[in-house]
Amino acid sequence: MKTGKNGWLKDYLDYRINHYHEDEIKSSIHPDYSLYNLLQPTGLLYGKPVQAENLDQTQFATLNEHDRMVALLVESLVNVSLLFHQGEIKNAEDFSQILYKAITNITEFYNKVYPEIAVSTKTLFGRQRSTLETTEKILERRLAGMSENSDNFWVHLFYNTLVFLDIYLFGQWIHTGNGEVLTAFFIQEKEELRLTIIKIMIAAAYANDILELEEKKMIEYLLQAAQLSGKTTKDAKKYLEHGVQVEEITLPQNNSWLLKKYFLEIAIITVWADREVDDKELSFLKRLNSHLGFFDDDLDKSMMAIESFVLEHWQEMGDLQSKKSFEALGKEFEEKVLKITKRNENQIRQEIKVNEKIIRLIQKYRSDELSDEDAERLRKMLMNILQNLPAFGFIALPDTYMNLPLLFKILPEDL
Repeated sequence: MKTGKNGWLKDYLDYRINHYHEDEIKSSIHPDYSLYNLLQPTGLLYGKPVQAENLDQTQFATLNEHDRMVALLVESLVNVSLLFHQGEIKNAEDFSQILYKAITNITEFYNKVYPEIAVSTKTLFGRQRSTLETTEKILERRLAGMSENSDNFWVHLFYNTLVFLDIYLFGQWIHTGNGEVLTAFFIQEKEELRLTIIKIMIAAAYANDILELEEKKMIEYLLQAAQLSGKTTKDAKKYLEHGVQVEEITLPQNNSWLLKKYFLEIAIITVWADREVDDKELSFLKRLNSHLGFFDDDLDKSMMAIESFVLEHWQEMGDLQSKKSFEALGKEFEEKVLKITKRNENQIRQEIKVNEKIIRLIQKYRSDELSDEDAERLRKMLMNILQNLPAFGFIALPDTYMNLPLLFKILPEDL
């Protein structure tokens, strides 16, 4: 699905329709939690597109980073619509109708809230464009600048993180309608949220009292990419010059859990940008976590979520590999997981106790009689037990990183 090719959006919709199943985007929890669970493993929250849940992963892996971002953006916007309309979907026909309705909403949203990239429904020669054709052009314009400066991992990453705000605002848009007054509100909110992201990054960069040249350049580029108004840009430059206190970071009025989670995780990644997280930076993260209204456990989970993501996709992390040791990161992650498994030993034992297949496979493992096929089967069973623990409810554990020796190291010793 090469996104620069005419008709790619139709190919995407056909693929989703042909692979429809009854459990498509079903959720019994808050929509914010559902959307986080959908977005976090893809890397879109962190501006690093690595996988797509509802696309052929083999084909997705062959796309360049620009096409991946376009594909993940449209998939995420569509999934927001599916979450909103999930009660209306009874069969494949309903699913198809909601998909095409989502495309219409996406076109209207960008043409009104992002007028700088608006696309007319008619060509210069007066030909009527289809909704699909219009949406393709809008999405290409939205991400047209992302291939620039791609040699700088951090600049690229932070520029792409702004795409998450599109998804958040689109979710609000389809809930509230699109009158002129509301359109003006969303345009203003877009600017305010972009400024908040920049303030968070500045505060994180100053957390150790030193603004590194690399950090300053990153934020300056992000300021350019954010396309803020003259006054807002002037304010942002003052913050960059003098720093920002946690208390100066504006929080969303609607108290969105998803948006605050995004703020926290962007801050965590920012303090990673230059070195290991030192005591001053950790203190900053704790203050921000509290300011956002989260508990200590929320900060631990966000740090684990990012560590898990980075471990799972280490080969694609570019400059991050020179900033943080894979072994050190793995050790930090394992220690956190071990604390959680120790707190949940009884639940883990009980789930294994009632599963005869796992017991037999563990016995074979202990006696070195386990085939490669059975070893992978046992690994997946143990991973499922871990993933079902409440503590890992919002964390996609690093599947390729967690092998059997590691699992037996962090699970109860008497297994």
